[in-house]
Amino acid sequence: MTTGEIGGRNHFTDFDLDSREFSENFDEVVSAVHAGCPVARSEVQGGYWVVSGFDDVRAIGQDWQTWTNTDGYEPSRSGTDEARLYPLEIDPPYQTRWRSLLGEYFSPRAIRANKEGIRTNTNALIDQFVEQGGCDWVDAFAAHLPGRVFFSTMLGVPLEDLPYLQAAADQAVRGEISERADGWNKVGAYLDGYLRQRQEEEPRGDFVDAVLRGVETDDGEPAPWNHKIFVMVDMLAGGLATTTFLLAGIAHFLATHPEDRQRLVDDPSLHAGAVEEIIRVYASILSLGRTATRDVEVSGQQIRKGEMVMLSYAAAARDPRHFENPHTIDITRKIPTNIAFGYGPHRCIGSHLARLQAVTAMEEMLRRLPDLRMAPGADVVFSHSTVTRDIVSLPVEFTPGAKEGA
Repeated sequence: MTTGEIGGRNHFTDFDLDSREFSENFDEVVSAVHAGCPVARSEVQGGYWVVSGFDDVRAIGQDWQTWTNTDGYEPSRSGTDEARLYPLEIDPPYQTRWRSLLGEYFSPRAIRANKEGIRTNTNALIDQFVEQGGCDWVDAFAAHLPGRVFFSTMLGVPLEDLPYLQAAADQAVRGEISERADGWNKVGAYLDGYLRQRQEEEPRGDFVDAVLRGVETDDGEPAPWNHKIFVMVDMLAGGLATTTFLLAGIAHFLATHPEDRQRLVDDPSLHAGAVEEIIRVYASILSLGRTATRDVEVSGQQIRKGEMVMLSYAAAARDPRHFENPHTIDITRKIPTNIAFGYGPHRCIGSHLARLQAVTAMEEMLRRLPDLRMAPGADVVFSHSTVTRDIVSLPVEFTPGAKEGA
């Protein structure tokens, strides 16, 4: 009989997505809930359900009429219009109009034009530590590339503003819990000013211009200004911490699997598939919430109207009914649907940008740091929030190399 008692906590009846017992025993807990409790219960933060099965997560993700996003993406959210994330915390059809407008700028064709900019930023970061023969990968690289790409490539902000924005975004995503709100306030204030500045300029035909155009609300009115700010913050929030974890996950995998690393050096045709598999195993979205609009049953568990379920994409991506040896990275595995990006109308709009950053970064890591390895005595340190899974520290070593930039 499968038990939920792991690490001193019963994860079937007392699940806590933020708990150390979960983050320190992630693989074991995920295997246990798949085997014995696909819908687990938590009593923290007012109570919620945790849904872990691939098929359940996919079905709920598609059914926005039964499972609304308007009450927030985690139990601590208020569901008010004071500080929403758009289009994450709204439902169709308003969400669909925003998604359609923004999707053009995040399509594979549109994103492909950013590859060389991503490569330039990747190598600029590597140049900062390549001569030293070692670094903490999160602090030196993974935490910085997503912000550089988003601010400079997607938004076109002035280069001189990047240090301030990087610092504010880093405070918002990785700072002390008590300081994160201040970090997001700094980012939001900057984006508000930047949008107002761009509104006075000639259009550039980019993502920012699309946000400024906006869409109609469900009442047929133009989207208000604060909704446009919410969209900008959502795009940033959705891309920073998640891609940071992915880039750290790539480094951790390469540093701990030398045979696979050499295969990837020898055969570049494996790169895209390997990144997809790393995304699956290092799924950065631990969970996102939905609220039941009616009484409904999920895998035999009755969910009442008004109760929140947290869809655990990270657990669903390791469902043994869909993935053989689900905790193991197989760089030749074919993944028809990568549930790590979500499913349905709220599927990650930035998935193609995340993939491009990951593939491009891995190409340069394999070229410039071909013997990347964990520092002696060091180990990876994971942490969880209700929503994201993170790598806090990743000390690595490599043969020192030469800078390539000016």
